[in-house]
Amino acid sequence: MTLATFEYAGSPIVAEELTPEAFSKFGYVVSGSHQAPKVAAGTHGLAYRLSDVSVPVNNYSNSQFKTEAPCAFHLQRFAPPVNLDRENGKFLLKVLERHPYTTQTFFPLGVDASEPAYLVIVAENDEHNMPDLSTIRSFVARGGQSVTYGAAVWHSGTCSLRDTLDMTMFMYDNGVKADEFHLVEIENGVPVSYTV
Repeated sequence: MTLATFEYAGSPIVAEELTPEAFSKFGYVVSGSHQAPKVAAGTHGLAYRLSDVSVPVNNYSNSQFKTEAPCAFHLQRFAPPVNLDRENGKFLLKVLERHPYTTQTFFPLGVDASEPAYLVIVAENDEHNMPDLSTIRSFVARGGQSVTYGAAVWHSGTCSLRDTLDMTMFMYDNGVKADEFHLVEIENGVPVSYTV
């Protein structure tokens, strides 16, 4: 459901390294290389556990539709978007989305943990629950990093930096399109640059 169209008048956005601390205002990052100090002995000595690195949220009880929202676990395959220039490290962001009642978590599959895999782009809500374009931030996510967007956090769709990127995605979904996601368009686009 497209809510509005915006014009961007700010400076180009420069992507940062994705870390749990840098992303904490927008959700969670699961990254073994950043969270290794939290490792604790796991099941019968067969595994180590990183506890409480991401918290799934289901706020569909606040929806006007009051329908059940089971968890959904999807496999998605991404290619680089047409407005990504990998040779020059540039992306033109044209759309932001949010899921008003649920977190959304992406887990990359089959990518070397240190390899740049995708861009994560987020923005804060303004006083009208629309994206505040002056708060847009971008991060380079590596193959060993999963990201959880907080409920109602504005974010871009997955921007693959690889020819093919397979990811599993987890969220809650009540099956009502008006509840599933909101979109805003940015007519002139937001220029994002990144280095890998």
